[in-house]
Amino acid sequence: MGFLMGAYGKLMAGQRMRSIQFRLTTIQSQLRRVTREIGDKEKLYAAQERNMRSQMQSQMQAAIYGYMGMNPAMAQMNMNNPAYFQQNMDMTQYAQFAQMVQMQFSGAQTLWQNVFEMQKTADLNALKDLEDELQIEKDSLESQLKIAQADYEANKDMEKQGAQNLKPDYTGQA
Repeated sequence: MGFLMGAYGKLMAGQRMRSIQFRLTTIQSQLRRVTREIGDKEKLYAAQERNMRSQMQSQMQAAIYGYMGMNPAMAQMNMNNPAYFQQNMDMTQYAQFAQMVQMQFSGAQTLWQNVFEMQKTADLNALKDLEDELQIEKDSLESQLKIAQADYEANKDMEKQGAQNLKPDYTGQA
């Protein structure tokens, strides 16, 4: 009887192992896809944020140069020339305007950074939750697979012992 129970148990444990392995492969594939999508979206948001910061920086410089009555191409040359400031404007006015523009830039930068952070959080939370769920399911399937493998080995040993008991003993010893 042990032989038949072991053989049937081994058959069922093998089927369960293959079923778990198939589900595990599917979950691992989904997990890789979700992880890749999260990484891609984080890169996209980082690039958008850098681009916005760069645009805001150039707008700030353009505002300062415009206040000074310069086009941006001539600005760098004139910024290094102290005689230009003495002829065309009061340095205190320039400093006050530059400080005001810098404060506005800092406020706008903080606002946009918060907007990007909220958008990123809202967009990525669902994906990160899905990633966590898939990771938990993957861990569960891996532990189920170990249990099924142990069950398979136990039934295999039971089948082997049962086969030993079915073998006739011709030695005459009991």
